[in-house]
Amino acid sequence: MFESEPRAGLTEEEERREAEQLETELDKYFFTVFDGSSPEDVSHAKQLWTSLSLLPPLESRLVNADIRQRLPIARTNHETLLVVGKVKLKQRQEDRLQEVRHQKQRQEERQRYMDMARRREDIINMLHQQRQKRIQVKHTHRHLDTDVEEVRRLQ
Repeated sequence: MFESEPRAGLTEEEERREAEQLETELDKYFFTVFDGSSPEDVSHAKQLWTSLSLLPPLESRLVNADIRQRLPIARTNHETLLVVGKVKLKQRQEDRLQEVRHQKQRQEERQRYMDMARRREDIINMLHQQRQKRIQVKHTHRHLDTDVEEVRRLQ
């Protein structure tokens, strides 16, 4: 404990006993007491607990003790509202852009399907015309065949 000047009327032996008694009383309040343990075990336990409660050496600290670490200053309510408003405005703009892109994509898809339908109609019309031509050619051949037969009969 603390070394003090000898008080008047007390011998060194009495002072030492008084200091030990004061130390044991303080130990009861501030340390874990091991009842029934040898003084050597109690001493080792005290050293263990005091070493665990000490601060780490200066070499192992990440920052010097004299340097103040500052936390960011909290924004005022007005600044917070401005930041939130900007974020919401930016989000709305992004939503609008995304909606425009989506509409454009749907329009392009619709146009692609319309082109496919137009091509299909053109193909169907072309096939119909080819069929009509084949039917017409087939009928003209029949007419020619009948004409040839009639000419042969006449001869």
